[in-house]
Amino acid sequence: MRKYLLLLLLFTASYSIAQVSEPFKDLRDFIKSQPPKIGIDSTPFLDMYYKNGIHYLLPLYKAFLQEQKKIPKDNSLFYEMIAQAVSFIGDNKTVLEYEKASYEKLPDSARPEISRLTDIAKDVTYTDAKQYILGRAKTNRVVMINESQDKPLTHAFTASLLEDLYQQGFRYLAMEMLHNSRYTPLTKLSASTGYYATEPVAGELIRKALEIGYTLLAYEDTVASHTVNQREYAQAENIYRFLSKKDTSVKILVSASYTHIEEGARSNDRIPMAAYFRIISGIDPLTIDQTEMIESSTSAYGALLYESWIRKHPVTGSVVALSGNKAVDPFDLNLYDIHVIHAPTKYINERPVWMLMDGWKKEIPVSPAYKSLFLVQAYYFTEYSDATQYKAVPADQTYLNAANGFYYLYLHKGKYKIIFRDKLYEVLGTKEIEVY
Repeated sequence: MRKYLLLLLLFTASYSIAQVSEPFKDLRDFIKSQPPKIGIDSTPFLDMYYKNGIHYLLPLYKAFLQEQKKIPKDNSLFYEMIAQAVSFIGDNKTVLEYEKASYEKLPDSARPEISRLTDIAKDVTYTDAKQYILGRAKTNRVVMINESQDKPLTHAFTASLLEDLYQQGFRYLAMEMLHNSRYTPLTKLSASTGYYATEPVAGELIRKALEIGYTLLAYEDTVASHTVNQREYAQAENIYRFLSKKDTSVKILVSASYTHIEEGARSNDRIPMAAYFRIISGIDPLTIDQTEMIESSTSAYGALLYESWIRKHPVTGSVVALSGNKAVDPFDLNLYDIHVIHAPTKYINERPVWMLMDGWKKEIPVSPAYKSLFLVQAYYFTEYSDATQYKAVPADQTYLNAANGFYYLYLHKGKYKIIFRDKLYEVLGTKEIEVY
């Protein structure tokens, strides 16, 4: 008991952002000393929109300059947005640092509860998460799985399920991140597909789904003036409206962010989409959380429980905890059918090993071809041109180089255009490669 109390006290002390990557520091120092002349504004949201497209370093430019001018009023939200921006560039370690820094201090009342929940870990057995989910999915018409918008690992795990679920008869992939407009084609990926779809691993999830044969569905609420509950209800209704037009053999995989797929309401202030869906459809979906039992979780409470849990019962892959044959809820809230526990990230050449996407991708070394090189991007050859350079979504990108100086990208088979950029996002040069 004393061990976990001490861990809690250490975790909730004033958190300093110390372990960020060297390229992140270099970019911050550079931008503060040489502000780019591209119209950086003081709006609080650190978006990437630029020239009717996307500029992956723009949110970091904004963050560094706003930080310098002391514009941010809420450090917690500001740090969350930095974590999200960095996740799009593939700097996982820096993401985790900023996520933890964004969390509020835990109240004293959380201490005995976390200790109690941690004790559950010693009595469980682990089973492979992918195989367990596939076993449960066979008897379900609707499967819902969530994602963290700043943790690409969650996109990679969902992608690992697609082929087997397709073999089970799932033909539709409904995604909250997709832009819900009749003018947005959902047969190919671009900047207009959806803001969060421009994160490279999320983009590869979408490409893989299309390659396998899934039909993509957008179900996000389109009424900006809606309340929280109205938005949740609209999402549920949009999914049900599609299903009601199909025969009962149609099976659908639904991807949503965070708590939208909770099957119960924590309060009347917010009734989740999945809870509404059960009511209006009469269908009990299989709900899978993978956002809480993961590095840094979604809160200080979740992060500490995760760290305490895997210290008690280490995890080496993506697993589900079982007691007997029943899936265990580490939070003891019974809001999801399954909780996936993801192992702490392992790194090779500064990149997360899960970037292999369950073997769908290969690690490809790229030599540093320019002295002022900062960012290396790989675009599918058919998607990139001078006209689309701000509208195409890279298959992978990184500003992290390994000890040998090379940049390592994770790519699926195909032909690519490698783009070399400097700190101002200017193109230094290009190279064509093919991955077999």
